[in-house]
Amino acid sequence: MYQSKILIADDDKNTCRDIEMVLAMEDDLQVSIDFAYNRDEAIARLDANQNAPYDVAILDLWMPDASGVVDKEGGLKVLERCKQLNPSPEVIIITGYSSSDTALRSMGLGAMDYIPRPIDYDVLVPQVKQALQISELEKETENIVDDDFDEYEIIGASKSMIEVMKQVGRIANTNEDVFIYGESGTGKDLIARAIHENSPRKNGPFSVVNCTAIPKELIEAELFGIRKGVATQVDSRQGKFLEARGGTLFLDEIGEISLEIQPKLLRAIEHKEIQGIGKEVQRVDVRIIAATNRNLEEAVSQNLFRSDLYYRLSGPDDIYMPPLREREGDIQLLANYFLRKYAQKLEKNYIYGFEENVLPILKAYGWPGNVRELQKDIQYAVATCNGKFISLNDLSKKFLTSHIAQKSSSTDVQSEKEGISSVMFEFLEIETLQEAREHFEKLFLEWKLNQHGWNVAKTARRIDITRKSLHEKINKYRLKK
Repeated sequence: MYQSKILIADDDKNTCRDIEMVLAMEDDLQVSIDFAYNRDEAIARLDANQNAPYDVAILDLWMPDASGVVDKEGGLKVLERCKQLNPSPEVIIITGYSSSDTALRSMGLGAMDYIPRPIDYDVLVPQVKQALQISELEKETENIVDDDFDEYEIIGASKSMIEVMKQVGRIANTNEDVFIYGESGTGKDLIARAIHENSPRKNGPFSVVNCTAIPKELIEAELFGIRKGVATQVDSRQGKFLEARGGTLFLDEIGEISLEIQPKLLRAIEHKEIQGIGKEVQRVDVRIIAATNRNLEEAVSQNLFRSDLYYRLSGPDDIYMPPLREREGDIQLLANYFLRKYAQKLEKNYIYGFEENVLPILKAYGWPGNVRELQKDIQYAVATCNGKFISLNDLSKKFLTSHIAQKSSSTDVQSEKEGISSVMFEFLEIETLQEAREHFEKLFLEWKLNQHGWNVAKTARRIDITRKSLHEKINKYRLKK
């Protein structure tokens, strides 16, 4: 059995030991637990364990820094660091100082749950188990390689994507630097790679720098190199510019790079000259492709990004990556592609497609995370599906709630009746009574939990079952906030 890793960050050592003891009593959990007793120690542990990352982080909201000064947003800062990692652990926030503002911010930053003190272990333990299931599911497929599916293939037949690919074809044969912009998850990295692989430099290296993942105190050495012996904490390295000589350097999320390094980066891009730390100036033959999900014009106006660097990067051939919601017809195309891909990877070739009522829901969803979000959701649906077709039951909770909302949000009585009738018709389409019961129970519990703000004890009282039974059903149907 896979041994999961959990980080518990709380300055109260008794709380850390109590959580460890409660989790150790669960027969179906096999976990390794580390403790951090302040904010800085928690971040250091996250950074030090990136090669064997944590699956779950349980964080206190108020935490001291390394000097002992209490930081009321210490937990949120650790949460932010968690979500910068790839893979990132699922995060559960615990606090004795709960408020609607901190709850909103925690969930907005990507926390899985927000639990007030005193800790209700009937709530915490199922949430930890659910978080570990999600993490294990992601690990099962992230490193699988399949020759039939190109990791860097660009899927799309919409008018907007055809225009993008025509632009890629025109630009690739030149030696000009390229600027790509668009929302997160739209595939800017795939476009960068496509430009490189269709250029005269295709036999040279394609070097990637994720500007969000490198601490600002290390970015100069990472980009331009550093001579041995200059800094005691950093080994000698040649830097990404030299690594990409004769090829392409892709600066992903360049909008996040610090102001301090921007002048040196501008000179490197403009004159193709670099000077590593403790090194001589040297010329480099490299093509630059930069990408961002930020509005750099706005960042320039707010003095967060240098105007000269922006105007050097941007030009008439900038590539705009459209969000998925603007790519008419591509959602179904991508959904079918990812279904085939993960059905093969997970040895579920008996899954033939989607039930008729699933694709309309996927098409109606807004996809704020774009193609990356769609890929993850189809991967999840394939992993949970045990039939020949992916059904509503196999989708993550967000689609079920949005589906119910679509059916019942109208203020027009007749429209509301028609929505309810449509939902009932879906039940009548189910083959067996047992499946219909489970489908209804899942929707009913989800509705009631949302109605009561996911207060498990209150919901259990209102629907007249024990809290333990409700927790079991939440785990059974993999219900999430």
